[in-house]
Amino acid sequence: MEVSETDLLSLHRALNVLKPYLGEIILVGGWVPFLYRKYGSMPFRHPSIRTTDIDMAVPRDLPEQGQATVDGLLIAAGYNVEIVGSYGGAVKYELATPPTEIEFITPEVGRAGQPSITVQAGLRAQALRYVDILLDNTRQITVRDSVGGQQVDCVVKVPTPAAFIYQKALTLMQRRSKAAKDLYYIFDLVDSSPEMQMTIPADMKTIKANYSARWFSSAIRHLENYFPEDGGRGPALIAEQYTGNMPAATFRVYVRRVFRDLINKLRES
Repeated sequence: MEVSETDLLSLHRALNVLKPYLGEIILVGGWVPFLYRKYGSMPFRHPSIRTTDIDMAVPRDLPEQGQATVDGLLIAAGYNVEIVGSYGGAVKYELATPPTEIEFITPEVGRAGQPSITVQAGLRAQALRYVDILLDNTRQITVRDSVGGQQVDCVVKVPTPAAFIYQKALTLMQRRSKAAKDLYYIFDLVDSSPEMQMTIPADMKTIKANYSARWFSSAIRHLENYFPEDGGRGPALIAEQYTGNMPAATFRVYVRRVFRDLINKLRES
């Protein structure tokens, strides 16, 4: 199922509420390929897939903008606060109409510790490994649109396609329940054009120099776990998300070829 008008209205409303912080917040997760598709002038070959959660990456210390905090803005706009997990869990903001769930993530530093940290008064973000990649490598996309009477005109920061894919590849083994969607997002971006098939692997190899050398080899290994030279679950998982016209068997073969090409390019010295 593709993104609906209600889903888009949910995103637009959140962006309007958080406009004072859009210079510091990075929109991550499943909305990234969609934003590149709809507002970022990136060509796409395959249908989008529906996403409803709004995930945002923030630094570990988020400066306040004037007198308003992120928590205060969302509560004033009618979002309800829910604590995710046990004591010390992150904060989720929910809205009934349009249905919305907003969560914040931030880099985990050092050894794994608390599941979340306070990044600003009232705002707890889930501390996760590899979020640095999303915060450090960004592009800006202008979102100017009107949906369901909701006007939006703002500049949104998103990870570069290479950073988005790098981080997704690194977390594949931790997010097994969401692997099908994460793999489709990777496929959707990589196969958007012949140019992206070349530039994304090159950009990932450039990015890798800024982080632990083990991260890059882990990312390749995780991709190869789903797309070995023979067999593997990856093609079938992505086919579950696909709503296009390509016959299923043909599509699975095509997906394997795209991912094996990506893996081979990443392995090239």
